[in-house]
Amino acid sequence: MSIPAFSKVKFMCVVALASVGIATAACNTLKATTDTTVKFFSSTSPGSMLTADGMVEQKQKVNLFAGVAFENLRQDVAQGGGPYLTSLAVLMKIPSDRQGEFARFVQDRYPVLFTSDLATDHAAHLKMLAVLDREMEAHDRMN
Repeated sequence: MSIPAFSKVKFMCVVALASVGIATAACNTLKATTDTTVKFFSSTSPGSMLTADGMVEQKQKVNLFAGVAFENLRQDVAQGGGPYLTSLAVLMKIPSDRQGEFARFVQDRYPVLFTSDLATDHAAHLKMLAVLDREMEAHDRMN
């Protein structure tokens, strides 16, 4: 059984339109990712991100991680632990024998750490880290 020539053309048009739709969706996803990355990096000073030998500064590693994993960190902090909170502790050089204490510490301070989200405030991760630093300094002074 053969397919009429007109039906073949119609089928090819449908395939072509579907391909364009997939390509458009991919471009939109790429644009959204690029926009988010540009907004993130515009909230930090590029010159202060790298050491003289081109490595990412330790503080910037923490900032970058918090920006990329912000929502996962929010969940882990609310739960009092998890892989993202553990990773943050490692990046912040919290000794492994004190990471449980650190998890409880940040969980107790959840309301002051997470006052906004990245969707509405592109510097929310930096604000959260600044508050965390202040809270840790105050805690250290009291002990």
